[in-house]
Amino acid sequence: MAELELIHGKKSEKYNHFSDYDFESCRAVCARLMGVVALKVTWRGKENRRSRLYQVMHLDYSEYGVDEYQEFICTPGEEDFADNREEMNGLFNRFVAVMGSGLRDIDAPVMLRLIEDALPLASEDMQREYDDDENKEFRAYAKMRLGFMTDTLNSRGITSADCSSRDAIEETSPLKLSAFETINYFIMRLVDCDYPAASYLSSMSEDALRETGLTDAGIQTLVRTDIEKSDRKKDPSGDSLSFPFRCRITTLARDAYYHATLVIWLSGSQRTTNPVVRDIKAGSIIKLSDYEAAMQVSRPEYLTVFDCKDDMLKGFDPKYILPFANSAATMVPNGWLYTAYKGNNNHVDTSAYRLNDDVYGYAVLTIAGELVLMSNDLRNISMLDDSTIFSLYAPFLSTKGRYRIDSSVFQTLCRVPGAMFDELVEPEGE
Repeated sequence: MAELELIHGKKSEKYNHFSDYDFESCRAVCARLMGVVALKVTWRGKENRRSRLYQVMHLDYSEYGVDEYQEFICTPGEEDFADNREEMNGLFNRFVAVMGSGLRDIDAPVMLRLIEDALPLASEDMQREYDDDENKEFRAYAKMRLGFMTDTLNSRGITSADCSSRDAIEETSPLKLSAFETINYFIMRLVDCDYPAASYLSSMSEDALRETGLTDAGIQTLVRTDIEKSDRKKDPSGDSLSFPFRCRITTLARDAYYHATLVIWLSGSQRTTNPVVRDIKAGSIIKLSDYEAAMQVSRPEYLTVFDCKDDMLKGFDPKYILPFANSAATMVPNGWLYTAYKGNNNHVDTSAYRLNDDVYGYAVLTIAGELVLMSNDLRNISMLDDSTIFSLYAPFLSTKGRYRIDSSVFQTLCRVPGAMFDELVEPEGE
């Protein structure tokens, strides 16, 4: 009796398209020390050498493994060629803007190691703060497609065997780090429970890093760091050679904000390039009350409020306001939120790190027809203001006011459906 076999066609997501293409290149956004990496992988058609298959993915080394994964087939002459190519470039360029790191071409073994290190975090037995059926379905799809890709490369003798996790981290990290960058990145990776990356920046083992006490609250986001140089008399090191730095940090865990004090010993001084962490000792670790947390993270908000004509609301595209050109719309209860990034991670190279200092500012287009710009920096809000006023949308905007608010109003505006700015504050004029 003949056995029936289901054969998937090229329109099916279960078809191994990679078997019809040759691997060509991989471009990486080198943000591994931020806990993420974005890849754009290019494949060249075997039969039609002008055809390209692109993969754009966002790998996360904290909770989710794969945050984004899309494939694009771009064949000159096909009806969807221009649209697919534009969408693919737009997606990858947004990752470049958000991550603020350099780009580098990496070899296939390095690419495979990066993917293989991320995929275990996409398993369904991982505990996550936020998850739903749609996310689970997406991760299953991404794992299946990446499995096809890996199998295809392995069948052609291309594997990750000669590339260790440490090698992959090095390939997708900055070539030179200052003392402040080393400390900030190290704490960032440690509190995020990303032990391989934290270990890469230190001479300590992953087991030793787990016992510091800083990860007892689970996965955390580093919100702020204040670093000051100490001396060997106040904070002597075990090897009598390392340089001590005292740090105060604020982190956000799933349940609350935490404040901690610690001493970090580096292999070099404040002027040394590429020092490593020799030792770390935590002092106090305190769970903050809501009031204490608000005091820790509060910053002044500078806002400009515009009234928008209906014609603008119908077809708003952020690319016509230059700072938001690579910004994707995020749905919020009161409209559409856009974020303008600085395009670099210079905010990590400082003794006073703040989480959102890589952001120029935000814009929210509200249900009620207001465009509200916000930045925590006066110079940045001026830049966003000018870019908006001199954009193609100028004829559709009228300025309602400019404000400085010492409490957080912008997030409230985003979260309350139908809210207008003047309902949340007492207007003080321009």
